[in-house]
Amino acid sequence: MQRIPPNEGAGFPRAVLLLGRGGEQNGSQRQLEYLVHGLDRNRYRPIVVLASDGPSVEDLRKGGAEVHILPMRPWRGFPRCVCRVWDAARILRLARHRDVMLVHAADPWKSGYMHHIARRLGIPCVQHVRGPMSPRDMAKHGLHRASAVIVIARRYVDDLLAAGVPESRICLIDDAVDLDLFRSSGAQPNILRQRYGVGDAVLVGLVGRIVQSKRVLEFLDVIAPLAHDERARFFIIGQPTHRRYLSAVRKAMDRLGLAEHVVLTGRCENMPQVMASLDILVSLSGGSVMFEAMACDRAVLSVRTDARHSLHTRHGETAWCVTTDRPEPATEALAHLIADGALRQRLGRAARARAEQYLSWKILATRTQALYDRLLED
Repeated sequence: MQRIPPNEGAGFPRAVLLLGRGGEQNGSQRQLEYLVHGLDRNRYRPIVVLASDGPSVEDLRKGGAEVHILPMRPWRGFPRCVCRVWDAARILRLARHRDVMLVHAADPWKSGYMHHIARRLGIPCVQHVRGPMSPRDMAKHGLHRASAVIVIARRYVDDLLAAGVPESRICLIDDAVDLDLFRSSGAQPNILRQRYGVGDAVLVGLVGRIVQSKRVLEFLDVIAPLAHDERARFFIIGQPTHRRYLSAVRKAMDRLGLAEHVVLTGRCENMPQVMASLDILVSLSGGSVMFEAMACDRAVLSVRTDARHSLHTRHGETAWCVTTDRPEPATEALAHLIADGALRQRLGRAARARAEQYLSWKILATRTQALYDRLLED
């Protein structure tokens, strides 16, 4: 293994080890790419270890990162956890040869490896939290032991504080969006209208993997009363990754009479153009997909059961927000957006302005780099 010059001394950027899942390109993978592209190469040298190969590897390398595909089998769960000894040894050896000064787990499931490397090398570690965690999950992933925890929403800050994580270790950094890629379609053809022949109907979509956490079944309950309205057409856009849940979705579509009114697109390659082709994005689980729709000046309907909407989806300003655990209020709100084109346009314009002000990938990289600076100066 070629040895990289040490970080000490003038002229050498500090090496940072970033741990991620790899595989299919999803929201967390895009956020990792944004960070790698945005880090100041005069100060930081990103070294990325992914558990599996995938489409993001080339983009990470184009962004100037050194990328390695190394197994990171589950830290817990016999018998596969036995292999973690060899997996951890490989990554630790790489970190030593590259004189890594900080390790950042972009996925909570890589926290075991993060803590192991940080402890053995005596360096700070950063854990990224991108979704809700129970106190048990926080303990399992060792959030209390991390030098810092990056969270992507205020509600996760509140959860960590309630679990006893010191406020000084919590850093709120929003997920970001590439504002050059995700933007209004302008003169580009509407890819959904072309592909599915839906005419002038209002296009309503749920975007994300077809998994339980995205609440696809709940989306079907929301749109069921509107499915026969010729003014709208409905899409579920995303890769089905769990066969049993996909089967449940198909059965629910048949039961609700939606088979002829809802399009399951599967995985779409050109997501910026697909997103810009929608008129309304419906989100029942949050996430960076809302920010991508906002950047495309699309109207966003955010539906939550806990009233903890994103700071950037402001009801009546940059989005339409509904707090409910029943489908009827969400159905009513969606019908309102379908009927009011002027409202959709107003929300979309304000959403794009909000994204430009707060959600650029350059802001994500700058704030993360400032956290690195603080940890390495302590």
